[in-house]
Amino acid sequence: MQTFSFRVALVLGLAAPACGGDDTVGSSNLLTGTYQATLFVVTPTGQAPIDVLAAGGSLSISIAASGATSGTLSLPASVTGGAALSESMAGTASITALTVHFTQDADTFVRDLTWLRVGTALTVVDQPAGAATFSISLAHQ
Repeated sequence: MQTFSFRVALVLGLAAPACGGDDTVGSSNLLTGTYQATLFVVTPTGQAPIDVLAAGGSLSISIAASGATSGTLSLPASVTGGAALSESMAGTASITALTVHFTQDADTFVRDLTWLRVGTALTVVDQPAGAATFSISLAHQ
């Protein structure tokens, strides 16, 4: 778990100096493009952290200039504890200052999290949603 702790510390260290103003996707191209998970750790309540990427899972979200989103969340059965999961990330992104929220038809934790803009990445660090805590970094491709 030393690697996990280092990555979380790195993300926290990068988030601290971030600054910026209010942006909306419709008038800004700051967020347009495709984002791919480079860190994806879920910690179910009372259990050990799970490295979703190492288990074969993935998360990618594309954001268009209009704010429309697309992409896929894939979680293997070893992460869900049941059947494998694949959900569309189709919906919209809304931006306020340094945060991003996703509104999607798919009922996943992605829309329940408040994502921080850190440089060209979108991140969440130790953020609870449902019965788990999430640390995810989506790198701009």
